Amino acid sequence: MGLEAGTDEGIGSSVRRSMAFVLDLLITTYALGLVVIFVTGGVDLGVVSLRQAEKPILILAILIPLRLALGKRSWFLEMARRSVQPLAPAWTMALDRIRLSPAVVDVAFALVATRAATFSIAFIANLLFTPYSVRAFAMPFESKKFAEIFAAWDSGWYFDIASRGYYFNADGQSSIAFFPLYPMLMRTVAWPFGGTDKAIWVAGIVVSCAAFALALLAVHRFTQHVFGDREVARRAVLYLAIFPFSLFFTRVYAESVFLLTSVLAVSRAYDGRWWRAGMWGALATLARPNGILIGLPLALLALGGRPAARVLASRFTALLLIPVALAGYCAYVYMLSGDPLGWLSAQAHWGYSLGHPPWEQLLKMIGRIVKYGLYDYFFVSTMAPFRLFHGVVALIFLALTPAIFKRLGVAMGAYVLATLLVPLSGNALEGVGRYSAALFPAFMLVGSFKSPRLHEAILITASFFLALFVCLFGTGRPIY
Repeated sequence: MGLEAGTDEGIGSSVRRSMAFVLDLLITTYALGLVVIFVTGGVDLGVVSLRQAEKPILILAILIPLRLALGKRSWFLEMARRSVQPLAPAWTMALDRIRLSPAVVDVAFALVATRAATFSIAFIANLLFTPYSVRAFAMPFESKKFAEIFAAWDSGWYFDIASRGYYFNADGQSSIAFFPLYPMLMRTVAWPFGGTDKAIWVAGIVVSCAAFALALLAVHRFTQHVFGDREVARRAVLYLAIFPFSLFFTRVYAESVFLLTSVLAVSRAYDGRWWRAGMWGALATLARPNGILIGLPLALLALGGRPAARVLASRFTALLLIPVALAGYCAYVYMLSGDPLGWLSAQAHWGYSLGHPPWEQLLKMIGRIVKYGLYDYFFVSTMAPFRLFHGVVALIFLALTPAIFKRLGVAMGAYVLATLLVPLSGNALEGVGRYSAALFPAFMLVGSFKSPRLHEAILITASFFLALFVCLFGTGRPIY
């Protein structure tokens, strides 16, 4: 019995080796054929015609899993390994010189994993679903269905400012409602490429994506500096990247530029580099209408430690760059409109106003849910689901605020609270989720939570809603 079993096992092993050899040969042949087709566009050798890639792709999709399941050593891979083995020391030395920091590795993972998925989802949604509304602008690209996933709603205003500058219209909507830093960056990046419409749109996408990557890196390093724990920093940037309203960070919107400048302003203040903090704070002020609020945490940090009068005066002198930046834009707006706060009053032409009690809209939303029930609430109006998205985000961030005060200090807590209360004092909840996405102290706090179950719940829930929101944005639904 033992001899027969050994013989059967040997025969089986021999058969598997033969099968592995044949599969390796077929995979190599079809792979080389694909390379020839892609490089030459197809060739006809008479006996063999290499023109269509469909068949080799399908065959490889079948053969490669079979080969992997077989599990035997590959003669082709072994031959390749031996051929490149003499180069191994050079590669090793090159890789040793490129030592990527843990922060770069963590940020690259968060960025690639979330954006590769969401760009694909948005593109498929834009292919399959009928647009909810027609964009007020056209994008000059042949691959329009893909380009459109990066731009909707306010994107057209930023493009208009970058391409032809600001204008004021006393009787309607005006571009002065949008702050200048982001469209200036769009124009600057597009200028070497001719400043064409295509260049400006591409510049908007590039600036947003690059600023988001740098912002995640800044959040990672600042979080690790505050908590002294790489794992907390890794979770913080992952939660920020997967937050449902984080979709705006990689669209033609100013959100990623604001996030980058605000994180750098606060982190430089933590390091005691007050002129840099003032500079970044000034840029944050020029990025978004509520950017001036970055001055609040910086002022509170400047007061920390009971500094001497001379030191305090030096710090606040540096922070004067922030109101000076706002005053500069107000002066420009005054030249166009005759009103230094014209950028604020211009928002009324979108039906938006501030100055209401910050609890008013939340109470209205909760009251309607109580009155109609959660299911029927969705049919109260077409905007009801979207208001619920923003309202739930506001309630979550408000619930986190006391813990931010406790764990991260008064400066961070006050910044989060003020940044929430300003949009909540508006006459609508729209935009609250987008503004909340840039509240990096909240993500730092949640990153410090240790529960594995909570970590899994956050990733699963946020992934679902991020996928939903990119579909809504890409097809022109009112998510803004």
